[in-house]
Amino acid sequence: MKKIVTSLMMMIGLGATVKAQVPAWIEDSVSIAPAYANDVYYSMKNDEVRTEGNKNWHLAFSLSIGDSASVWANHNGGNTFVRVFNIHKDSSQWASVTLADTATGVLAFNNDQGWFQGAFNDIPSADPFNYGWGKYEPTTHNIVGDSLFIVRANGIYYKLFIQNLESIPMKWTFKVGDFSGNDMTYTIDKTPDFTNRLFAYFDLATGADTNREPDINAWDILFTRYTTNAPGSGQFPFNNVVGVLTNKGVKAARASLIHVDTAFVQYYNYSNNWNPAISAIGYNWKGFDLGTNTWLIADSNSYFIQDKPGNLYQLQFLSFGGQSTGNIKFRKRMVAPVAVTDVNSTVSRYEFYPVPTQSQLSVMLDSKEHTDAQLNIIDMAGRMIHSQKINIQSGLNAYQLSLGHLSNGQYIVQIKGQHIQIAEKVQIEK
Repeated sequence: MKKIVTSLMMMIGLGATVKAQVPAWIEDSVSIAPAYANDVYYSMKNDEVRTEGNKNWHLAFSLSIGDSASVWANHNGGNTFVRVFNIHKDSSQWASVTLADTATGVLAFNNDQGWFQGAFNDIPSADPFNYGWGKYEPTTHNIVGDSLFIVRANGIYYKLFIQNLESIPMKWTFKVGDFSGNDMTYTIDKTPDFTNRLFAYFDLATGADTNREPDINAWDILFTRYTTNAPGSGQFPFNNVVGVLTNKGVKAARASLIHVDTAFVQYYNYSNNWNPAISAIGYNWKGFDLGTNTWLIADSNSYFIQDKPGNLYQLQFLSFGGQSTGNIKFRKRMVAPVAVTDVNSTVSRYEFYPVPTQSQLSVMLDSKEHTDAQLNIIDMAGRMIHSQKINIQSGLNAYQLSLGHLSNGQYIVQIKGQHIQIAEKVQIEK
């Protein structure tokens, strides 16, 4: 991963005049590897969180409230890596299932609109209690399986019956058969192994579950392959594409055919029109030019992303390396930091980053009005290291402090003014 800070802010030393400027673009890149072999979990604030091979699982069982009935097939490794056949048989017909049932079965796919519908939920029904693989029981609050599937995983066929999902303590039970008379029943419990995860992942070949996903609060977006039936995505009803999906609770909106700086000024318009789909960023930030055999990215598109803590960022893609490298280059900048809970505060949002820092600390304030304040730096013994007056404009303010001459350790950065009381602990690590 390569990261470059392209500063549009005035670099200041302690004691110099602080001026609010446009926040800095931070260039970054991730690699999903040649042939798109990896998934990359990414935090807008903390950069790359985890990289995982995208063929180390076959099924994913949801462990998130609201999406709890969702079961996904691994289309991250391509649409043919895992294929799910809805064979139109119920649980009483387990013994009669044969490979011939794939001929009359219907292929089922994950839905890129939300984490609530994986391939095993892709059975249309007018019954609101029908979740595809099973039905909700109001008396027990459990979901009881009633449908059988054939799954081809990495070239091997299995028959599958998802028997039950106990809502409390969120426990999955399912049966897998290998067409040679060998049946195994497995369980997956949310606690303790999968606490704070969207999904638990399962490998049909090994019979092992995998905790391959970061903590749900640690990442915002996922660089991956996924399946979509969006118009223009390809020649088939369901096409495998390379793109970006959002974590649950993360919001995104696209600013199309508008200069990134103009969109930045008008960010309020986009942050009030979020696209609810997890594919709101999606795949179509790039396009392939058959004439030049290269991937092209329009410079008039950008995305606004509200991360898990509530910070608002602008993201612009810069380049895509395609199948040969899997490299995706982009830049990001903070638009509005996390909200202040004190309704009487002049500052509605603020953020200090990066923390810890080696030398440069960015400070962002979103102010309701023009005012003056005092910026102080205090060591952990309570000594005032630096103090200076800052002029805060109405709207977004960005400052950058040079702290490189200070020793490693913790300091308090304090901003005080009329109706402003901000104090944050900052760690310096060189």
